[in-house]
Amino acid sequence: MNSNFRYLILLLFISSCGIMHNVPLSQKPNSFVKPNISNSFVDQNGNFYPDNWRKTYGNPPQNGKREAYSLMKIATDRGIVDELNGFEVKKLKELKEHVKSKKRIFIFVHGFNATNQEVNESYGYIQKLIKINAKEDEIIRFYWDGLSITNPFAGVKVWFTATSFSQMAGEFGLRRVLNAISNKDVYIISHSRGASVVLSALSKPSFNEKFVKEIKEVHKVDVEKASSLLENQNRITCIMLAPAIGLIDFKSNEMGNDSFCSFSPQIKKIHITTNNTDKMLKKFFGFLADKLTPTDLGYKDDVYNELIKHYSCIDKTDFSGMESHAFNQYIRNPKFKTMLKANGIALK
Repeated sequence: MNSNFRYLILLLFISSCGIMHNVPLSQKPNSFVKPNISNSFVDQNGNFYPDNWRKTYGNPPQNGKREAYSLMKIATDRGIVDELNGFEVKKLKELKEHVKSKKRIFIFVHGFNATNQEVNESYGYIQKLIKINAKEDEIIRFYWDGLSITNPFAGVKVWFTATSFSQMAGEFGLRRVLNAISNKDVYIISHSRGASVVLSALSKPSFNEKFVKEIKEVHKVDVEKASSLLENQNRITCIMLAPAIGLIDFKSNEMGNDSFCSFSPQIKKIHITTNNTDKMLKKFFGFLADKLTPTDLGYKDDVYNELIKHYSCIDKTDFSGMESHAFNQYIRNPKFKTMLKANGIALK
């Protein structure tokens, strides 16, 4: 075995260590906090964590492998699928009732490689920034398994795994949250790969065939049985900070068709940021931005310029000059306040 091959094997081994699934800290992760906060926390396949989840489902291994752990996989193995499904139906009904009298719904969606502590700090900052009426407005803090790392060599592995998790979180998690809401002004603020969560909730995402087969066989989740987005007369505005997605995320491959997907008339606006100095979005080299699961929508104008030919609802704000990709840096950029105001969101 030559030295280069040994190094490659060692690197692959190292990169599999120190990867953490993003699991709840609370034993009641899907809960309501008075006066106007709802928490929604889903696993890698978009299933909602039940109360006292750790006692029944345990903690996932620290390797980030997508086949190793999921609520539905464990529920199927233990014969408690009806309990998991029953909890989800109950919680979504409670959410529907809880927001029935509200006028505006704000939904926050974080990106990949984000710890609960980091996400909560960013969510809290946005909450304090926006002028909220506790009686008329509801804040939904949405959490998904974007993984996190303690090993810098694991970043690439986390990215490729989290990309499919984001689609599942959107199609099976966030979409069901949206289906529980009707006739509201809905504002979804996302960061990084959270844009994929949002798009996957709003339209049918394109999954890799191998992944679809694996999810069905290993995790007992059939991608084809996902509920469609209901036409609930909502008015949805999406603000996507540093969107780590590309043109392919707006395409449909159903029946071999590679056309642009169509959005519900509920989607009133998709307001993105572009930033040609964001090191993560450019994948450090720039020429990789549109490869290896593209991130170039948030990096350069090319994708935006193509999208506006097909969608009249898309707008952008240029954040170029800021090198950081961090959620807490994007929301502290003065241009974020400008975006909020441009979309009719008053600030304190």
